[in-house]
Amino acid sequence: MIDFKKKLGKKTIEKKINPIELYDSLDRRTETGPLRPPQKYVLEKWFNDRKEDKNLIIKLHTGEGKTLIGLIILQSKLNDGKAPVAYLCPNIYLSTQVMQEADKFGIPYCFIDEDKQLPSDFIEGNKILITHIQKMFHSKTVFGIDSNSTDIDSIILDDSHACIDSIKSSFTVTIKKDHELYEFFINIFEDDFREQGEGSFIDIKNEDFDTILPLPYWSWINKKSEVIEKMAEHKTCNELKYCWDFIKDNIENYQLFISGSKIEITPYFPPIHHIGSFSNASHRILMSATTQDDSFFIKGLGFDVKAVQNPLLNPSQIWSGEKMVLIPNLIDESLDRSFMIRLFGKVRKKRSFGTVILCSSFKKANEYSESGAKIANSDNMYQLIANLKTGEYDSSIVFANRYDGIDLPDNCCRVLLIDSLPYFDSLSDKYEESCLPKSDNIKKKIAQKIEQGLGRSVRGEKDFSAIVLLGDDLVSFVKSSKTKNYFSNQTKKQVELGIDIMNYAKEDLDEGVEPRKALVNVLNQLLQRDDGWKAFYKEEMDKICIDTHEVDYFEGLHQEYIAEKSCYDQDYEKAFNIFQKITDTIANDTEKGWYLQTLARYKYNLSKSSSNTLQKSAFLKNRQLLKPIDGISYKKIEFIHENRVLRIRNWINRFISYQEMLIFIDGVFCNLTIGTVADKFEKALQETGEMLGLLSERPEKEYKKGPDNLWCGIENHYFLFECKSEVKDTRNEIYKYEAGQMNNHCGWFDTNYDGASVSNIMIIPTKDLSYQADFTHPVKIMRKGKLRDLKSNVRSFFKEFKNYKLEDITDEKFQSLIDTHNIDINSLKSNYTEEYYHKTK
Repeated sequence: MIDFKKKLGKKTIEKKINPIELYDSLDRRTETGPLRPPQKYVLEKWFNDRKEDKNLIIKLHTGEGKTLIGLIILQSKLNDGKAPVAYLCPNIYLSTQVMQEADKFGIPYCFIDEDKQLPSDFIEGNKILITHIQKMFHSKTVFGIDSNSTDIDSIILDDSHACIDSIKSSFTVTIKKDHELYEFFINIFEDDFREQGEGSFIDIKNEDFDTILPLPYWSWINKKSEVIEKMAEHKTCNELKYCWDFIKDNIENYQLFISGSKIEITPYFPPIHHIGSFSNASHRILMSATTQDDSFFIKGLGFDVKAVQNPLLNPSQIWSGEKMVLIPNLIDESLDRSFMIRLFGKVRKKRSFGTVILCSSFKKANEYSESGAKIANSDNMYQLIANLKTGEYDSSIVFANRYDGIDLPDNCCRVLLIDSLPYFDSLSDKYEESCLPKSDNIKKKIAQKIEQGLGRSVRGEKDFSAIVLLGDDLVSFVKSSKTKNYFSNQTKKQVELGIDIMNYAKEDLDEGVEPRKALVNVLNQLLQRDDGWKAFYKEEMDKICIDTHEVDYFEGLHQEYIAEKSCYDQDYEKAFNIFQKITDTIANDTEKGWYLQTLARYKYNLSKSSSNTLQKSAFLKNRQLLKPIDGISYKKIEFIHENRVLRIRNWINRFISYQEMLIFIDGVFCNLTIGTVADKFEKALQETGEMLGLLSERPEKEYKKGPDNLWCGIENHYFLFECKSEVKDTRNEIYKYEAGQMNNHCGWFDTNYDGASVSNIMIIPTKDLSYQADFTHPVKIMRKGKLRDLKSNVRSFFKEFKNYKLEDITDEKFQSLIDTHNIDINSLKSNYTEEYYHKTK
């Protein structure tokens, strides 16, 4: 064999570290061309100005070639003698895609194969290791933990927002109902759970999957020895073995949540420092889409404010790709969700492009399958994606609660439907949402999920797709002035254009065009590449302003991170002092209560009595939080002799426009539907009472005892609601335990409202009471049809204000409208309920 190196004029071959020169030296496939301008700009900027940054965020538009940029950066590091280096993806599917990219561009790489050992080429710095996040972030990782961690010079997290979710899951223990530990936790903490919500605990015992209860931190700490001892017996089971080494000596850092299907044990502070390969890496680079909010990297990954505030991006390109946002019911109410399911769920032969639907749940996904769509699950998902990429377009493909990790470029997906507001997966996130429904953090998380979904179908600068938004809750979120600002400027502009487009299409209705045809006409202008549309889109998108950075918000998150880390290190005094300063700046009572609860948790290890005092203050400000140890007395609601009309006027005045009010009402009524999870349904029922000018509360949620909902109307007449929104339509009777719950809550009312007039109402799909069950008080049933009638009449009442100025409407006219639409107190007593039927056998 000829040694050509000896024939060279130079004795050694120079390895290129300049990324542009490096790219030119690669043995690339002929299908690859020169670097694109955005790639060249980012690589030069990194090499000249940012390559020494320990923490760096690179933000790129979808399709700008961030995978290649990441691979070149790591290869440059290797060529410079900085090794080893690793490229991590959120899942194995995406890591396979990155390997394919490396093959295409001639970049040498290695991976962890069946022997589950770190490749020698990685350790010796010969090749980039490409793998997925689950290989590194657990206590049995092949990379080692703590002092045994493998040293890494540079590490890249691709699709880093999805990586954060995966990392959080890797530190969380999930115990299903059929596991022995589930029964152990139920038994040892039964009294604690009952104290936090007796009705909710009964629902959980009866396998209500969506009801959640948090375990008080004091109960967890007080019984930590028994908990650790029992968990140690199961430390080798799959549920525990990948987290056990993190938990066993830091049990106080964890919190427990329970539902009817599982228990979740998750850390307050993600112990990423145990994963030394990541936390101690000389350079940590996160790849982020331009539409994503990077503030989550501060608490989620311990990134500093400077890194989040100053990402590396291409300032010359403020948007990429073509998205036509369509909101069909803005053209006409007939183009509702049910109609769109039938329209896009159908099998269509010889369709020339893919249609994909992102749903918030499998329950919603099943509605599309009834029309012929195929539902993706863990077994068939990647095959269905592969089918789309080979041109199988006849059936629409439905993904349930999957908003990231799916790339559907070009004809794979020319029409993307996003159906309803995303749900949170973890019990901890669901709990936070129930406690802080209006907080910035929650809204940002929801907006992030939506934007992840919006990015599935447009994967490049020249890619295009129609994106159809369905579900009143989703439409309300993207349109409302109170929530639309949580989106990136690019997404906000696309939604604004979508609203304008729908208004333009609506003009066709005046010329006799049917609503369906008006929608299809607009859709075809995108699909058939109408020149006018393309020019209009570009002109409008070029008006986008660059996002500004929220420095104060970032610094606040950083302080929260330091406080939680101090608590993890058992420096409770420091944690308390830092967090006290943050809490003092919070004005909103609901949010302040959340922060006070965290202060109470820090204080518990210093002074139990002071902790309980803080917890009591927290609970009084936010009744969704933990009920303090010595409890809170229930304060009954009583009608204040204030004009009901005035209450409704004040409610309407909350909104800046008639349209804003209707969007809110539609969002509420989307959740006030049989089939909705209990917490969202009960919240919607509370808001409905408020819009009707009644006093409205949720005693079981707010005081941990009593009915799901309670309204107080004029003359001190009450409406007591027991909500069974998750009962299936096919249920043929009310069960004995459900009747027992109703009886308990009627008894609770008798105790607290001695002799008061009340309508006891159970909202449930059936009116048949089991033979084994009895009601001890007069009870009426509200089924789906009656609930629909109530919503219809309330909506039609508020539609009356479209052509009025509120100040011009007299109280008499107001009352007349209340009576006309059957939402007066007598109608509420009689029009929306029916008698139950008691089965005889």
